[in-house]
Amino acid sequence: RGQEADRDADFSATICEKLSVPCHIIRVNVRAFAREQGLTEEEAGRRLRYEALEREAASWEEEDRKSGREGKDPVRIAVAHHRGDQAETILHNLFRGSGLNGLGGMPRVRGRIIRPLLDADREDIVFWLREKGISWMEDSTNASGDYTRNRIRNRVLPMIEREINPKAQEHLLRLGALAGKADQYLRERAVRWIRRYGRPLEDGGFFLGDAAFGDEEEIIWLYGILEILKNTAGGGRDLGSIHVEQVLDLRKKQVGRRLRLGRGLCVKREYGGLSVYRENFPKKEEKWELPPVETEVFSYKKGEEIPKNVYTKWFDCDKIKDTPTVRTRRQGDYLILEDGSRKSIRRLMIDEKIPREDRDRIPLLADGSHVMWVIGFRMSGYYKIGPSTRRIMEVRVKGQDGKGARGEDTRGKDALPG
Repeated sequence: RGQEADRDADFSATICEKLSVPCHIIRVNVRAFAREQGLTEEEAGRRLRYEALEREAASWEEEDRKSGREGKDPVRIAVAHHRGDQAETILHNLFRGSGLNGLGGMPRVRGRIIRPLLDADREDIVFWLREKGISWMEDSTNASGDYTRNRIRNRVLPMIEREINPKAQEHLLRLGALAGKADQYLRERAVRWIRRYGRPLEDGGFFLGDAAFGDEEEIIWLYGILEILKNTAGGGRDLGSIHVEQVLDLRKKQVGRRLRLGRGLCVKREYGGLSVYRENFPKKEEKWELPPVETEVFSYKKGEEIPKNVYTKWFDCDKIKDTPTVRTRRQGDYLILEDGSRKSIRRLMIDEKIPREDRDRIPLLADGSHVMWVIGFRMSGYYKIGPSTRRIMEVRVKGQDGKGARGEDTRGKDALPG
């Protein structure tokens, strides 16, 4: 937002100085990141914002750990969504054809994220600020009609309250609370149903026996089948109730009939049940090469800006135990998330919606079984730069740009073993 963003940053810094609160201003190129990742600027900004907050929280926890306060005061990230934001989210998801999960709206707690103002009206927040003599900044893009959420907030919801029911927002929020509870209950029932009647296949697929459909209500079938499809596909993108209905219809067909749902996802009528799997796995004879990677180690100066390039990353050199290597995934590989939890690379690739046929080709930078960086996707929170960082290992994929993160010519730098 140009000068307006600078104004808001200065305002925040001034308040923090007055309250003796540490303030870190982080500047990122949202537009460039959106182009690189194929995202809208709105979504790109949201992702970068949460990544910055997670990094800051992780650095606080690292400070606590070193000072012996670990576990006493867990670090949380409080965001300011209020009742109006929740109502907009529910309506937005409803219009997009969401199920109960989307109608549940934003959770009060998600990992580190907490939303302490979710039950407060914007008017109440503004009244409180005025009563205390506290000023605030308004984001001008909130009034823009370019974003779907803004149109819901500024046009759709006011029209509904004015012409249909003045308590529409209150009813939406009540619906969201009920939908969230119902969704959680049905999902838990569906998972038990899957475990009872299904089994994984050696090729990564899943088999669901016919006996499953003689038990439980149809709503559990719908939830369970959708869960199986998502897990097999490596994500839920473009999968919905219409695909579940097609799978249920396949049960009535003769053995051997197949159903193709796109993105290589297939369902086949077998003797005794249905198998769900993915086609188009890479051929064994197909050859490909790991990308060339360069490294440089240098001293870290506090306050030095960390590069935002997707293919250039900085790592805390003193945390690296072995000689980092570039390779593909292996059994037992894992990384550490920003909240300190451990996640397998297999699960990460599923959650990142990487197609199954591509997962054995994704290059990794690995410190033993600890993956430092899923190149092009995510790095381990364990190696991120923190207050105690003294030395940096810069790792850069050759050919992605002409310079290293600090602007030097990278020719002649060390290369990692592959």
